[in-house]
Amino acid sequence: MMEHIIKSLATKDTTTVILVLGLVREARLWHKQYLAYKLKDKELKKK
Repeated sequence: MMEHIIKSLATKDTTTVILVLGLVREARLWHKQYLAYKLKDKELKKK
């Protein structure tokens, strides 16, 4: 379904959509790494 939506958009719109999806993915990965760091930090403080 996502492929059909992207194919129906103009080139400029497609570029914008791909850029936004990439930024969202990077933000999710960064947030996941940050949460893992905070959890590890919390575990070290307990010891």
